[in-house]
Amino acid sequence: MLKKCSIILVLLLLLLLLGLGNKVQADTPFSFDKESIDVKLNGTGVISFSGGTGSITWNSKDPSIATVENGLIKGKKIGETIVTATRGTETATCTVKVIYSSIQIGANQGTNASKISLILNEHNTENLFASVKDYSYNNIDNAKVNWKSSDNSVVTVDANGKINAIKSGTSTITAESTGVIDTCEVTVYEAPDFTDFKNAKYETNLDDNTETLKISGINPKDNLKNSYYYIITSNKTKPELVLSKNGSIDTESMKGKIEVLLANTEENYLYTRNLSKYEELKSDMYIWVIQEASLQEIYYDESGNIVSKATTFLTEAKQLDRTSLPPLNLILQSFNIGSFTGSTNIDDSKFTYLRFNFPTATENRKFNLKIGKITDNAILTKIKNNDYTGITDLLSYAKNNKAVYSSELTTVDRAYFKSDEVLFDGNKLLENNAYYYIYAQFDDENGKYYPIEGVTLGQAWKSTISDSWNLWAYTSKDFNWDNLTPTSVQPGDSTIVPGILPHTGVDLIIASSALILISILGIVFYKKYNNYKDVN
Repeated sequence: MLKKCSIILVLLLLLLLLGLGNKVQADTPFSFDKESIDVKLNGTGVISFSGGTGSITWNSKDPSIATVENGLIKGKKIGETIVTATRGTETATCTVKVIYSSIQIGANQGTNASKISLILNEHNTENLFASVKDYSYNNIDNAKVNWKSSDNSVVTVDANGKINAIKSGTSTITAESTGVIDTCEVTVYEAPDFTDFKNAKYETNLDDNTETLKISGINPKDNLKNSYYYIITSNKTKPELVLSKNGSIDTESMKGKIEVLLANTEENYLYTRNLSKYEELKSDMYIWVIQEASLQEIYYDESGNIVSKATTFLTEAKQLDRTSLPPLNLILQSFNIGSFTGSTNIDDSKFTYLRFNFPTATENRKFNLKIGKITDNAILTKIKNNDYTGITDLLSYAKNNKAVYSSELTTVDRAYFKSDEVLFDGNKLLENNAYYYIYAQFDDENGKYYPIEGVTLGQAWKSTISDSWNLWAYTSKDFNWDNLTPTSVQPGDSTIVPGILPHTGVDLIIASSALILISILGIVFYKKYNNYKDVN
């Protein structure tokens, strides 16, 4: 009986508790757990609720923006709407805002650009863009993005994301779209340090039979971070520069069109010794000087290439004055022609060689070589006494007298012609110790080149123990004035009487003549060398 009463009491207590619970539930108002919610585009969100009794009816004020079903919200498009739920006589509302999932700033370097470099006067602007995505990581092409710069005195940005450098410094660029934001740090660097050419002076000169250009009145930069080049044209049409991806000059592609200028940073000038191939052309000479400078920082171009160099024209179409051609005798001053037998461990070989200084740099220049015996002692006397008219007389003599040898030849180097074949047999054509003119005339090749001719004096020498022979130029130490009519000289008199040649070896007169000749030539070359004493 007691056990039965206990069971009934428990049941009564349970019924009481259930009744109280239902009363509490019925007394709690129906509501949502939040007043607003952000839902990502094409994503979902959940609204939790409590209170009230009975079934719930759900509704979205604008289903095109967001839909709702049993508290599950789906974002359809960017915007804002109100979601309503009704339970019995009670209603709950929640503001739903559909936003983007992410935004990322991109630039020339790619879609994720956290740091960007601008270079004044070199890379002043760049077009930024923002990649906006939905919940499924799909790009949103028409997303509206707001751009802002933290310091407009350093970098400005327009409504399309185009940034523009104002001065050196750093600014933060912000890109913001509905519900998302991203930032990028932009640093503006100083402009490349180019050499000022406003006061540049150009000087061409003939230095040791090589045309040299010196540009002074400037302050060239160090060679480690700067390179200088030049282009010579025959007119004022601006040449096109071919650049590598990093902004430097593509010297391989421009080979033969562009040349290097060397810098003397101690004495502040640029120079080159390679004007010869331009000097010989029968045309005007315009120089274009280019500098290639290293940047303080790299940047990315529109193709995504890393650029570390800046290149610019320092001067454009500056006309150069031509170097005066050297005196005729200087062209062939170091003339030497001969033939000798040389032994190798294979066999004996014989060849003829011809050398002379030719003030051009072009290979394959056609020229006529003419060699003839001199019988006019008056010409020899003038040359002996350092009378330059003797050279001009020799030139006329060479043009109007027969030659013992004449041939059309072609240069293979800027300074000499060389052949593995014997040009002529000096043992048969030349008379030992006799004097000969050596004349060279270079073809202008239908007006392409300036016509150049040269003449010099040589003395034949034939070996008595082999078939070797030579023609020595009168400036050579092997040349001897020993085949002219001797003239009596008073004892102790070592001077040279104008127009009268002493016999070789009589006294010190011949030594004095040689010293005078060497001194004159030495002064000429010293002056030319002194103009470019640092050029090696």
